[in-house]
Amino acid sequence: MSDAISGVIGACLTPFNKDGRVDYPALGHEIDFLAADCDTISVAAVEAAEYTMLSAAERLELIRQGIAMVAGRKPVIAGASAPNPRAVLELADHGAKHGADLIQVLMPLRPWGPPPTTAELMRYFEQIAARTPLPIVVYHNPGPGTDPPLEAYLRLAELAPVRYFKESSRDVTKIGRLIAQLGLKGKVGYFTTMQPLLITLLLGGAGATMPPPGTRIAAAIVRAFRSGDLARASQWQRCFTLFPACFAAYGLPPVMKSALKHFGVDIGDPAPPYDPVSPADHARIGKFFAALGIVEGHLPDNAQVDAAARALIQG
Repeated sequence: MSDAISGVIGACLTPFNKDGRVDYPALGHEIDFLAADCDTISVAAVEAAEYTMLSAAERLELIRQGIAMVAGRKPVIAGASAPNPRAVLELADHGAKHGADLIQVLMPLRPWGPPPTTAELMRYFEQIAARTPLPIVVYHNPGPGTDPPLEAYLRLAELAPVRYFKESSRDVTKIGRLIAQLGLKGKVGYFTTMQPLLITLLLGGAGATMPPPGTRIAAAIVRAFRSGDLARASQWQRCFTLFPACFAAYGLPPVMKSALKHFGVDIGDPAPPYDPVSPADHARIGKFFAALGIVEGHLPDNAQVDAAARALIQG
């Protein structure tokens, strides 16, 4: 693996069969889709991957097989989030044993719920940093994890194994300030998510993490940005203004699994007992991507982006 990663990190969703078990053939199809677009692939690393629905043994097997399916085509980030630093290190050792390049670790809540202090958060990551076999992507996701003050990011960046942050706030002021301040340290890359991707790149950030098929749009944004075509990058970024936000009530996994089916990659529905998007909304998502033309590999112009927006709003 190169010393630095940037661009699009594809967050691999977990395919489930009707029995609630991991569907590994579907996982292979999804990883092939991600490898075509993404600079890096993460396995069982974000809550949208539904890894919390797996037993400990199933989670380890998902990481092992996911890394094997990437087969060295892209760097791999193995999910290692856990409330207990010892459990994080066990997952890190497992990822390293099977060929992962980095681990991703959620900034946790206290085991009993409330957010930790910055001092507690530092002690948590110091225990991990002292023995991790792999570099760390520190993961910010309020809800399942904590939302610490800016000072915590800057202190965590001083730990030698911390190489990247994946931050989910979508707060442009916070994004800009952290990119600027972390950039002064010279070694820490900053990733956000779909909606602020182009802003992140313009401000000097590393890129964004997201599940497929959002990765297909994101890859086009990054290609246009890297080539200096900001007008084209802006056109692509507009695709994220309404999608997936129009379907936020479902949560991300049902929406993205629905969307991926329209690209011919069926990874099933959310893990039981949770519901997929409704048939009507599945059709709306299909109309959105059909209007964009990207399922067929076309590049949408502004008129197509507007048509796709109408398809979402009007149903």
